[in-house]
Amino acid sequence: MMTTDKTNQRANDICSILSKEQTKDSLIDSFSSTMDLLSDGVLFLNLNWEFEYINQSAEKLLRHDREKLLGKQIWQEYPHLVKTLFYEAYHHAHLKNDVMEFDEYDPAFDSWFHVKAYPKKNGLLIIFQDITEKHVAMEVVEESYRTLFQKHPDAVCSIDLDGNFLALNTAFKTLFPTDEKLFLGSHYLEFIPDELKERVKNIFNYAKNGKPQTTELNFTKEFKRPFHLFLTALPIIVQSNIIGVYGILKDITAERDSLEKYLEVSQMNELILNSVEDGIVGFDGHQNVIMWNRAAEKMTGYKKEELNLDIVNRIFKEVNSPLWTTDSTNNDEHGLDEKIIRVSDVSIFRKDGQPIIIEYVMTPIAGINKVVGKVYTFRDITEKKKSDELLYQSEKLSAVGQLAAGIAHEIRNPLTSLKGFLQLIEMSGEGKKEYFEIMKSEFGRIEQILNELLVLSKPQSINKEVCSMNSLLDHIITLLNTQAIIKNIYIEKYEYTEQAKVYCTSSQIKQVFINFIKNAIEAMDSGKIIVNLWEENDFAIIEIIDEGCGIPESLLSKVGEPFFTTKEKGTGLGLMVSYQIIEDHGGDIQVCSKEGEGTRFTVKLPIYSKD
Repeated sequence: MMTTDKTNQRANDICSILSKEQTKDSLIDSFSSTMDLLSDGVLFLNLNWEFEYINQSAEKLLRHDREKLLGKQIWQEYPHLVKTLFYEAYHHAHLKNDVMEFDEYDPAFDSWFHVKAYPKKNGLLIIFQDITEKHVAMEVVEESYRTLFQKHPDAVCSIDLDGNFLALNTAFKTLFPTDEKLFLGSHYLEFIPDELKERVKNIFNYAKNGKPQTTELNFTKEFKRPFHLFLTALPIIVQSNIIGVYGILKDITAERDSLEKYLEVSQMNELILNSVEDGIVGFDGHQNVIMWNRAAEKMTGYKKEELNLDIVNRIFKEVNSPLWTTDSTNNDEHGLDEKIIRVSDVSIFRKDGQPIIIEYVMTPIAGINKVVGKVYTFRDITEKKKSDELLYQSEKLSAVGQLAAGIAHEIRNPLTSLKGFLQLIEMSGEGKKEYFEIMKSEFGRIEQILNELLVLSKPQSINKEVCSMNSLLDHIITLLNTQAIIKNIYIEKYEYTEQAKVYCTSSQIKQVFINFIKNAIEAMDSGKIIVNLWEENDFAIIEIIDEGCGIPESLLSKVGEPFFTTKEKGTGLGLMVSYQIIEDHGGDIQVCSKEGEGTRFTVKLPIYSKD
């Protein structure tokens, strides 16, 4: 099939040849062989509407022997064409000297023809082609488009490039039950609220430039009821040209209402989750975290967006925690049987690496015939464990106090008698003097133990005063230096402050540091003991560092407990009393030791303030 430009050029060539000063027959003979190669029908009518030229394609399309048609008038041979578009177009081209182009149906041939009529001085050149198949195909396509347009479940409208409504489908009329005439021919912006006009205008402009767009529109205010639409704007393209825009409107009010209710419920659930003090973590079947509340974030130090499988492993799996090994993908006692699991004293790790002790309840998330995940509700019981331990120690200490009071009472009476008889024997001059010294020394040791027991058994009278830690430590070192030198041990004191005044009962504080330094001396055969003193954050810090045998790491946590001692002849009461005295003074004791290298006790006491 020839294109329009080629058809026009061919028409000009034919007319040029026919206009030459040659006989009509010679022209037709010389050109017929070429014209017969064309697929388009070509014929020439003279001023009397008689056929002067018919090519082979035209002969087939006209269904007549061209030799019999030549010289015959077209309206006589084909009278059914009179008063049709063929007749009107040919006469118009002849009278107005205009090129006429049209498509028309010929009922005699039951065919559609595309026709071009070119007026010339000596007649009319007609080039035509059978477009029945193409026309039928176009009709099918157009009908399909019409059906799709009209039967589309969503509201559809077509708008020209100027923004005026061209057509509305049935669903559009149902969605907007208004007179169709109100829309047709009107500009679309007339029906858009002011606050949405700019957005819809941008959508329309994008679509008419070949870029489909979508957006959501809220007409609740205008309709005085919930009314949400989802708008899709598509370009209307015909033969590669954009001639308008389709607007497809979907009512999403119900979906939007459901979404808002879902969001409302979700927000309420999130508020509840974040209001509880227990940590809540949810896992799906692939161990992905799907729930993580603020309490869990606070306990572990991790935000939900930071969590991934490695971090979850780090939190829950490093100590082979039952929290993690409970696997909902295995049909075991922790799996698909939907059991609620309760576990206590499980260690997990915070972001800073610190372990905390938790207790938790695991509840499976039930799907259809299977468990699709699990939710753990857990709480930090680290402080509770510490409180329980303190309560245990307190009860233990109370029992020790009661026992100590009984022992002190039972021992003190016979001890008094023994000391009296010892003095009488010594005064009589009988026995060796060195024996008496040994016995008095041992009696003194027994009295010291009794005094320590009495500290446990009943409150002591406390007379506090402002003491200089420098002077107090100097006095203690002077007192113990002789005992240290005997064992070739030297006590070195380093002062980094001259103030360090503490409001305390000096006799008790002396007892604490005497205990620490004596323990250091007894733990060494030789070497040196370092005593450091400085101030830090309103506290006096005193360190006693020895080079003794040290304390095994496994026993460090027991230092300060009743009757715990690493010495062969120790009672385990000295350190316990020291801890209690420092605690009563608002201070703190920390111990650091390495077996075979030595031990460091660090004592913190609040600095005295006149305020």
